[in-house]
Amino acid sequence: MDTRVKIDVRREYIQSLIDELNAGKYFLPSFQRQYVWDEDDIRELIDSIIKNYPIGTIILWKPSSQSSSELDPFSKPLINIKVDNKKERYYVIDGQQRLTSLLLLMNNWEIDRDDEKIRCEAICYNPDDKRFYKSKDRGIDLSELIKAFYHFDDGAISKLKKETSEENFAEMHEMIQQLLSKYPLPIYIMETESEDEQTFQDMAEAFIRVNKYGVRIGNLELMLSFLAGSVGGDLKNRIRNLYEEIYKIVQIDLQPVIRFVFSNFDLKQTQISNVKQFRKNIKRIGEFDADATDKIFDKSEKAMKCTIRLLKEELGIANSSLLPSQMPIVTISKYFYNRRIENLNSVDLIERRKIVNWFILTSFNGYYSSQTNSKLDDDLESLHKPYFDFEELLNNQRAKRGRIKISESDIKKGLDLNVLRLQGRAYLFMLYIILVRNRADDWNGILLSHQDFSNLARHHIFSKEFLEKTLEVEDLDFKEKLVNNLGNITFIHQRVNSEIEDAPPEEYIEDYKSAAIKHFIPYEKNMWSINQYKTFLEYRINEIYHAGKKYFPDIFQ
Repeated sequence: MDTRVKIDVRREYIQSLIDELNAGKYFLPSFQRQYVWDEDDIRELIDSIIKNYPIGTIILWKPSSQSSSELDPFSKPLINIKVDNKKERYYVIDGQQRLTSLLLLMNNWEIDRDDEKIRCEAICYNPDDKRFYKSKDRGIDLSELIKAFYHFDDGAISKLKKETSEENFAEMHEMIQQLLSKYPLPIYIMETESEDEQTFQDMAEAFIRVNKYGVRIGNLELMLSFLAGSVGGDLKNRIRNLYEEIYKIVQIDLQPVIRFVFSNFDLKQTQISNVKQFRKNIKRIGEFDADATDKIFDKSEKAMKCTIRLLKEELGIANSSLLPSQMPIVTISKYFYNRRIENLNSVDLIERRKIVNWFILTSFNGYYSSQTNSKLDDDLESLHKPYFDFEELLNNQRAKRGRIKISESDIKKGLDLNVLRLQGRAYLFMLYIILVRNRADDWNGILLSHQDFSNLARHHIFSKEFLEKTLEVEDLDFKEKLVNNLGNITFIHQRVNSEIEDAPPEEYIEDYKSAAIKHFIPYEKNMWSINQYKTFLEYRINEIYHAGKKYFPDIFQ
C-alpha cells in the first residue's frame, strides 16, 4: 500500500510549543475559520490543563520545503512574528482555537494576526478557593503569573510576594509550572515530500474528520486553500487585494469572494468548484483584457461593500462570524453588481426590506447548506431584472423544497439546541438581529448595532456554573442544552459579562434591569429564580418570536 502521508507523533510541553509558535512557522490555511472562543472556553481549557485532563491533540501538516510558502497564498500566520518563515511552514489542520487561546494567555490577552487584533478579557486565579474567574476583582490576572513565573519579571515577582502569602505564592508557582512544563500535549505532524491535487484533498479530508464541530469543507474551499497557488501573477494579486479589503471590514471568508468575483467573469458555480476544471477556468479568466479585468474587479469591490453596508445599517452585522452562512452575500452582491449600484442611497426602502427579508430567511433556514452550486446558479440567474425579485427567489426555494416562512415552532426549537455549537449558529444570528431591531444595548450603554462585535460576549443569563450546581440532571447532553439553549443566551459587553461572573440572576439583573428588558428578560423578580427556570425560558422564547414577527412580518408566520 502506497502511503502518501507520513505521520510523526510528538509530545511537547506548552512552554516549548509556545517557543515554536513564536518562531513564526505556524500558519492557518484559508479554509480555517475565525477564532471564536470566548472567556468561558479559555477558562475551561486552562482549568483542564491544570487538572491534567485531556484537551485533545494538535494536528499539523508539514509540506515539502520547496513549495511550503506557495501552497496557500491566502493563509495567515497564527501570530505576527518578524522572522523569515519561507523555508519551513506548518499548517494548522486542527487546534487553532486552543493554540490561539494559549497565545493570548502568554501575550497579556492580545495578539496580532495579519491585520487583525485578537483579544479577550483577562482570566484570573483566586488562590484562596483555587478557582479561575473572568472577573479581575476576584483573583490575580493569569498574565501577571506568566510574567512572574515564565518571564521572571522582577516587578511581577515582587508584587506577588507583597500581595499573597508565602504558601499561595508557592502554590501559584507550581500551578504555572504544571501549565507550561509538566503537561504533555500530543502533536500529530502529517508530512508530505511532494504535493499534488490528491495531497490537498487528503489534508482537507483530515480537517473534516477531526473537527469536532462538524465544519464541512467543499471542493471550492479546498481548491482555494491549497490550489490557490494555481492562480498566478496579477490575477492572484487582484483576488488577494480584494479579499483583504473586504476582510478588513467584515472578516469574511475567501470562498464567497471567489464565488462572486468568478461569477462576474461569466463562470457558473459548477464550473468554479470542479477540481479538474479549476486550472482551465483560471486560464480562461486570464484571457480577459486588462481593461475588462479592471472594471470587473472595481465593480465587484463596490458591490460587495454595498452589501456589507446594507447588512450593517439594517441588521447591525459587521462581523461574518454572526452569519450561519456567507453565501447569501454572494447573491446580494451579484444583484448590486448587475444594477451597477455603488451607493445605497439609490436603493429605496421597499427594496431594502425585500433584500433584508430574503437574507434573513435564507440565512436562518440554511438554504445554501446543501446543493450550494446549483442553488447559487439558479439565484444568480434570477438577478438580471432592474429590481430585486423577491418572489422569484422564493420560487427558487420552493422548487428546492426550501422553507419560505419562519414559524413559532422554528424559533422554539432553539430551546432544544446548544446554540453555542455550529448547529445553533442560525439561532444566535436570529437573536442578534432581533435584539438590534429592538434597540437593545450591551448593558454598558452602547447599542449592540454600534458596538464592535469582538467586544461582545455570549452571556448566560443563568450562568453555567450556577446551573451546573443547581440542576439535577444526569443526562449530560440534555444538561448541555438546558444550559446553552436560546432562552438562556444573550449578547452583552465582555466586561459586564466578566463582572457578573457566576452570580445568579436574582443578584445582578436588578442592576441592569432597563437594559435586560430590551433583551426580553422578564421584569418580574420571581422569574429570575431557579425555581422558575423553565418558565423563564419559555417566556423569553415567546418574546423573541413575537419581536421577530413584529420587525419582520413578511417572513414570520
